[in-house]
Amino acid sequence: EEDTSFRWQCVEQPIGKLLFRRFLEGSPGLAAAGALWAELEAYEQCEDEERSGAAAAIRGRFFTPGGAQHCSFLSPAAITPPTGEAPP
Repeated sequence: EEDTSFRWQCVEQPIGKLLFRRFLEGSPGLAAAGALWAELEAYEQCEDEERSGAAAAIRGRFFTPGGAQHCSFLSPAAITPPTGEAPP
């Protein structure tokens, strides 16, 4: 059986990922989602000592109302800081 899931098509397959990212970036209402995706991938590549600052920048830019590219479509559970961290 062939896998037709979103994850397989738009995350694991390089051409599908590229096309979906271009779609997000080209749609005004979805551009912030594309930028968030890019920032999360960059975060995954950060050195351990850089992660705290990168996480704070992502929270401020995408998760905070009034942030540069606030992603209002995210659920409260998605934007809640991890236990032990203060909100921005």
